[in-house]
Amino acid sequence: MASESHEWDTAEYTAELRENRLLYTSSTGAHGQIDLADIVGVLPDQGSTGHRILFVTRGAREDTKDSCGYLTSIKVNSLHELSPLPVLAELPAHLQYPEPVHIVVSTQSGTGTAQVVLENLVQPFFSYLGIDYQVHETQSAETIHQLSRSLFLEKAIAGINQTIILLSGDGGLVDIVDGFYKSTIPIQAAPHIALIPCGTGNAMASSIGLRSGPASGLVTLLRGRPSSVPIFAAHFSPGSKLVIDEGRKRSSIDSQEGSSETIIYGAVVASWGFHAALVADSDTFEYRKFGAERFKMAANDLLHPSDGSEPHRFKGKIMMGLPDHATGGQSEECIEDEEHMYILATLVPRLEKDFLISPDSKPLGGQICFLRFGVLPADEVMRLMTLAYQGGQHVQEKTVTYKEVETLHIQFKEDQERWRRVCIDGKIVAIEEGGWMKLRKEPRQLLELIKLGSERF
Repeated sequence: MASESHEWDTAEYTAELRENRLLYTSSTGAHGQIDLADIVGVLPDQGSTGHRILFVTRGAREDTKDSCGYLTSIKVNSLHELSPLPVLAELPAHLQYPEPVHIVVSTQSGTGTAQVVLENLVQPFFSYLGIDYQVHETQSAETIHQLSRSLFLEKAIAGINQTIILLSGDGGLVDIVDGFYKSTIPIQAAPHIALIPCGTGNAMASSIGLRSGPASGLVTLLRGRPSSVPIFAAHFSPGSKLVIDEGRKRSSIDSQEGSSETIIYGAVVASWGFHAALVADSDTFEYRKFGAERFKMAANDLLHPSDGSEPHRFKGKIMMGLPDHATGGQSEECIEDEEHMYILATLVPRLEKDFLISPDSKPLGGQICFLRFGVLPADEVMRLMTLAYQGGQHVQEKTVTYKEVETLHIQFKEDQERWRRVCIDGKIVAIEEGGWMKLRKEPRQLLELIKLGSERF
């Protein structure tokens, strides 16, 4: 579809910078101020010699449906006093392709704000830029996976440059990752993917610097550049199933083309134990209404079972392949203790905006970092989790194992399926009794994510 028409203020303003604010006044006396963090960009005004400042205004209009705010603008004739602002002379290449931009709206992600973000921010953004786009709204949990395996993959194989914007959580990205990496046909043009976080945790978005809400996604669209997305492959023993429909149903995992192996490809995290259990338990309609708080609520239920018993001791054998950077090889290490509380391998530093689980990880850096601690009292587990919210201080604790790995192998020794659930980028997999999971880096790089050149952590 073509960009929809939106009304823009045609008045001309004078503006000046004062500390972290932009103060503006029109010739008719209208005035206001903009927090610099809410400025999306400054572009040449279409059809005039001035510039237009695009910014997000919050809670100032009756039709604003959500705290995401709405995109608006003012026109200024002189930038002489505004030189620190991000003035863009021309659009980046990923916004100039002949192919319409694909906007994927995940209607069920997080607290369901993606549609509002589309209407209040994204559509006005493309209206001003005059860029054609096509909206794809999810109809089920399979929609993005189906789009990936058909529309997006077909264009990539044909060598057609395309930009895909995900108004979703991490699940939208992993659906595209899994679809592309399970194809055996060579990719001729890697898609450029932009994230506008609308999920609960938004681990990848938070890790690449998109921590100030949807507006930061628009800033990155204008000023960011594509970077290859590192991927891991999680292999599962035969009989492993996806857990769907709020835990009520099981479905088969798509096989690799031409292979009987059970694999899911991911870009964020693979976990077992406490983390996987709280993600699985909180994936219900009732929990999701509470946003990111759902994780803390589920965590409390796991640490303080209603029957008054102790938290579960997760049983299994864990083996790691550690990189030897001097020789380029790796060494094997086995964790002697076979009872665990928290086991996680991640490619990103953050699982939530403020939850710095792996402070040594670099955004899109390609290192897999492993974190584990054994059975601990409930209050000690919460203390460690609190330290993760305090700049990742948990990794300095003696009870925490934290190191870079090349591979990870878990042999599960649990009788009940509930304790054999693992999390792959938000997807839950139930492992068969006596089964295993093997994790390794994926050497291929088939997708590119749009990010700013530097982030502060």
